[in-house]
Amino acid sequence: MSDPRPMVSGVGDSEYQVATNRYGMGYGKSKSSAQPRRASQTPIITSDKMKKVAYVRQADPRLVAMAAERVNREILNKGKNLTDRGLYLALAMRMNSLYTRELGLRQWKEAYGAIHKAKTHGREVLHKSALPNLREDGEQLLALLLDDCQGKFREVWLAMNRPTRAQAWQRLAIWLLQNNPAMALEFLLVTTEPRDKPDLTMVVDCLAYLERFHYEELQDWTNGAHTFESVVATSLDPRDWPIISPPQRGIRFYIRRAGFLGVYESFRLMNERGTTMEAQTALCYMNQFTQLNDVEYALKALAFIPKINDPGFSMDSEGVLRHCCKLLTLDTVEDNAAGRNFRILPRLLKMGVQPDRDMMNLVLANAYKTGDPQLGSDMLQFMKNHHHEFDSYTYLTLLTDAVSRGDRGRVDELVREVEMQEELQNNPYIFSKIFHAHFTFTAKHIDPESDPSGVFYSMLDMYNRIHDITPLKELLLLPPQYTPPPTQGLEVKIPPSPVSLFLMISTFFRCRNRISQVHHMYDRFRELVQQGHPSIAPLVETDHVYNEFLIAFRKSSRGLRSSIRLVEDMLDTSAMPKETTAGKPLKHTAPTPRTWTILLSAFNYSRRPDAAEKIKEMMAKHDVEYNQVTWNTIINGFANAQDITATASAIKKMEKEGFAIDHYTMKSLRYLRDPERLWVAIEEMDEALDSDGTRNLLTLEPASDAHSDQKEHDELVDNGLEKLESKLKPKM
Repeated sequence: MSDPRPMVSGVGDSEYQVATNRYGMGYGKSKSSAQPRRASQTPIITSDKMKKVAYVRQADPRLVAMAAERVNREILNKGKNLTDRGLYLALAMRMNSLYTRELGLRQWKEAYGAIHKAKTHGREVLHKSALPNLREDGEQLLALLLDDCQGKFREVWLAMNRPTRAQAWQRLAIWLLQNNPAMALEFLLVTTEPRDKPDLTMVVDCLAYLERFHYEELQDWTNGAHTFESVVATSLDPRDWPIISPPQRGIRFYIRRAGFLGVYESFRLMNERGTTMEAQTALCYMNQFTQLNDVEYALKALAFIPKINDPGFSMDSEGVLRHCCKLLTLDTVEDNAAGRNFRILPRLLKMGVQPDRDMMNLVLANAYKTGDPQLGSDMLQFMKNHHHEFDSYTYLTLLTDAVSRGDRGRVDELVREVEMQEELQNNPYIFSKIFHAHFTFTAKHIDPESDPSGVFYSMLDMYNRIHDITPLKELLLLPPQYTPPPTQGLEVKIPPSPVSLFLMISTFFRCRNRISQVHHMYDRFRELVQQGHPSIAPLVETDHVYNEFLIAFRKSSRGLRSSIRLVEDMLDTSAMPKETTAGKPLKHTAPTPRTWTILLSAFNYSRRPDAAEKIKEMMAKHDVEYNQVTWNTIINGFANAQDITATASAIKKMEKEGFAIDHYTMKSLRYLRDPERLWVAIEEMDEALDSDGTRNLLTLEPASDAHSDQKEHDELVDNGLEKLESKLKPKM
């Protein structure tokens, strides 16, 4: 009876036997004579399976045997069970490598290590004998590559046989990494295109080298539609990853660089094919899915950890808990049949994660963010029941919640607890939060019966506990002769944080509101910023201090010109330093919607509707989106001017933009002498729209000056507005 098994390119059983024996395989039994495989027995690639692969791929049996030797060794080392489909894929993926023998891999490792070490230490390669020589044929290929990589070189490369490619690839790759990094990316695109390509570890080495030493120059590299990231996605295609022993470092490199579609597809393929995954790789997937806000896939990646059974990555290990902490930042609360609970935390607990204090701090913060104080109390009690000691993060969360709820008693209680722990007393973050709490309950809304001077000095005394007083003096916030009282705080005071400085400036304006002082302080503020003062200059990175100056200017009509100049300063950053004198980089903020709204309200308060209209025109040019406060400010201005039509139009426009009338809107409408006319006007607008269904809103003719003695002042303000308007260029 003839053998029904297919013959491959005239190769019979004897030739397969020679090939397998030559490479030390010894797996020459046919399927019919092999012992039945037990379920627990590690499957191996027999000669029959090699023949099948060779037949399907029209491959040289010697190549199949060499690849099978490597795969069988990997199977035995890993103790991994694979299906027949998995065995076929494992062998096929290994056959794709130009280097099926260990010799080629060792040669690459030695050469790559030599150039990497030399680049790291900024010196020449010490052992040049480790580097492959290009030789004459290599020189010719290199010239072709440098001249037309995607054209002529690609044609020649695709026409070359496998051994010639294997010999040329390492030589060209090493030369390009050393001499032409940008061309190395094109080289990888071309040489990883055919089925037979360099070993995946070699491609990973090249990309890692380029990322570490040349990414700054390659991050903007393009070639057609290709970028650095797309070269990673193309040359490290997950469909070519080995099944049993893939380079885990290369997979993690791919996950970080290939884009979200590549992350999802590679994760699917690894699951579908049963590709070996290490714990670090699973956590890398988890981290990427967390960054993509995909909770379900992050949990799927985490579920691999107990299956991998790596002693260094148990479910209570530091690495796993750190990734769980990141995931918990996405946690939300949901109501179900069992009551109200978190969405992620119970699933982590069910998977065997044992929360440590850091995790519980995040859970506690999430609980208070929901606005449900009972949920926060439950989590706090859980921490106490499990003997988690409170740290600075815990107290920051508790203080933040108490301040947001206006619970002064709870804040005082927490402050007493902090003062009993020496390591927390002078913690700058805890101090900043307590300082903010003191501002909220004393200075933010000063009690009419309180002494403003006493409030200011109570804030100053607290500031003096840990902060240097010098920046306050330089800002003219204190009398030059002021000397802080002796304290029992730090022997060496630390420079104030931007938050502490902001709170002191804000307190000063609430307690001492002479407009002349505000002018002097702003002039000094500008001067210190332009000098790059290490403590004052960083205040320009947010709008908070600018807004405080604007509010202070708003209290007097004499502050209008300075208000305009302030916004002009925010728009013109050409004179501002790029870093402080201490070397800290600065990024100057532009006017925010809140800044524009305060400026608008300043002209409303001064009863300058014409100037207010110009501000609104500037806001439109600057693409400033109105929020609820902006609309209330606009309505307030129209109501104060007794302009019923404009007030009604603004209300309709506000509602059209999705904002509803609130308490502050109604407060503004009390200024109307005839409020009934407003509602009549609104009803008329509802009934009589323009022919095209729209109405011109927020239009107002410039009002005549009400006071002739202010004419000169108003002209100066108008000139300032025109100058400010000239700095605003419409966005394209």
